[in-house]
Amino acid sequence: MALEIFWAETAKTGLQRVLEYLEKNWTEKEILKLEEKLKVVIQIIILNPEFFPKSTQNPKLFKALIDKNNYLVYRENKEKQRIEIINFRGTRQRPVH
Repeated sequence: MALEIFWAETAKTGLQRVLEYLEKNWTEKEILKLEEKLKVVIQIIILNPEFFPKSTQNPKLFKALIDKNNYLVYRENKEKQRIEIINFRGTRQRPVH
């Protein structure tokens, strides 16, 4: 059974901020590239939740680099059989995970 993807509010907000920035400063092509890369990373996570490195601040969390400018933080919730995306951030932001 495939794992469900759950986006926490902090992750939704982070993704929205990045998309708003891209809309103001980059082309639609760049936004589409980010969306495609995000889809690929999520598929990798679904197939192998422990593929990406663990967070240095919390070993229960994983950090997946989307591109050189963005990453997401997630955990596997085995009880609920889902991947919980905790945060979506720019690499230039101060890390919290």
